Amino acid sequence: MSKGKKQKSKPAGVRRDAQGRAHLVIQRDEYGTPVGLALDRPLFNDRWQNEVALATASTAHALLGEGHTLENAAALGRNAMAGTSKIADGALARSPDRPPACRSGCAHCCHQSVGVTPPEVFAIYAHLRATRTPAELDAVVRHLRAADDRTRGMTSAARLSPELPCPFLVDERCSIYEARPLSCRGTNSLDAAVCERTLRDPAARAAFLAGTVSVPCYLEPIRAFHAVTAGLQLALDQLQGLEVLPLELTAAMRIMVDDPETVPQQWLGGKDPFAAARGGDNSADPRIRKLSGLAE
Repeated sequence: MSKGKKQKSKPAGVRRDAQGRAHLVIQRDEYGTPVGLALDRPLFNDRWQNEVALATASTAHALLGEGHTLENAAALGRNAMAGTSKIADGALARSPDRPPACRSGCAHCCHQSVGVTPPEVFAIYAHLRATRTPAELDAVVRHLRAADDRTRGMTSAARLSPELPCPFLVDERCSIYEARPLSCRGTNSLDAAVCERTLRDPAARAAFLAGTVSVPCYLEPIRAFHAVTAGLQLALDQLQGLEVLPLELTAAMRIMVDDPETVPQQWLGGKDPFAAARGGDNSADPRIRKLSGLAE
């Protein structure tokens, strides 16, 4: 992977939206020196989620504050992935009476749209470069392009289909498990049979999409993923001036593999090379807001 040119970090200010709002506050000492970050109001109902979001934002600000480089952005993606898994695994380990039904080879949840952030895209691509031979990587790229050609522009509802597996699903197993997205790390189920029916039975799938049935799960892993993602988005947008609107995994990876040299440098320079991969944001869905624990 080419290191590319180092982009200058943004000044230590807070970028606000059109209404002048910002969630992050830079704390300063009596001499005006930045000493940390704080939230000016809660993002989530649960205190622990706000603490996770703030810790993630602080890590993101520190990593990219050292320079807007592809290496730092990919490292940030890996850090967020590891942090999400640590919280999710810890939560599931504390529930021995009813363990999750998720197992290797159980891939019912791997047939839907997946939202990601740019640091996740860079971490996944770095993982592919480090673990595939040139011939294997070429095969992955061809498969990604074919999958994107088939799914680009589809709604989240249409993407929930047994005919549309994740392009990284190989023999019912995740081929990038070590670098899987944050949302995948938070996903869990207490009943694999419900997951299978929701995916493969048209009536059950329609009921799920309509919100009349749901998959039983533990909330803490899901809320961990949302908290980490929120922290990433806040720091990258408000403190680093980078574009972080949610992306759809397949489309975003297609953009990355089609131009792995230029795309990271454009994004790190404050441009928006992933604009065509929008579609990973379903936070407006009331069910998602409830699951995520977002404050009203």
